[in-house]
Amino acid sequence: MTAPLLTVNQLSLNHEKGSLFQNITFEVNAGEILAVMGPSGIGKSMMSKAIAGFLPKGIRPQGEIRITGNEVAQIALLNRTPEQRAAVIFQDPLQALNPLARIGTQLSLALNAGKSKKGTDKETICPLLIQLGFDQPEQILKHYPSQLSGGQRQRICIAMALLGSAPVLIADEPTSALDPVTEREILDLLRSSIKQQGIAGVLITHDLHSALACDKLVVIDEGQMIAYGKPQQALLESQHPFCHQLRQLMV
Repeated sequence: MTAPLLTVNQLSLNHEKGSLFQNITFEVNAGEILAVMGPSGIGKSMMSKAIAGFLPKGIRPQGEIRITGNEVAQIALLNRTPEQRAAVIFQDPLQALNPLARIGTQLSLALNAGKSKKGTDKETICPLLIQLGFDQPEQILKHYPSQLSGGQRQRICIAMALLGSAPVLIADEPTSALDPVTEREILDLLRSSIKQQGIAGVLITHDLHSALACDKLVVIDEGQMIAYGKPQQALLESQHPFCHQLRQLMV
């Protein structure tokens, strides 16, 4: 059996006043997407930062985080090798993109691991943009982020994440600023891209419908993991009040 691309084992995040959560454990295989749910402020985004290696100062991880079998919990992003990295798609694509650089330049930097290179590697980038729903990819490469719609900018962020060839992709509330139709399109693109690329996906979301469409679900509340497994089964088996609230929305 192939080992999981991402393994989190007994992970706790601590700070000087206590802890955000304790003893979170899950794994994600190639082509799978794990949804992470829980009330606001319980540390879901901090968990994604711990996995990716850029926790803010003062937050200390304990436990194991393994990417492609490599222990990375105590290794910062800049010190990780390519097979130890996770790509992150953030909530606000406009903030994630450089407003002063053309889209082609930013995609080339993602493809070449941040190293400047002449040209835009169109042979690799344009087919990916077509896959992500752009009809005229070469025209998009000439644009600045401000010239694109919110949905287009989020598609560019997905492209940047995929071009980096990281084995793990984390999407942190990637559709919260989008209209419902565009939101569904972006989530469908994320799911299909993760499965086609054979990478491990983590989707942090407040949307139950999106979570139920994933392969696995972990729910965190009151500083602990209260449900984990196949989404519907995990919610049905948990006796925690927050999972009971989510079950009511399933009806």
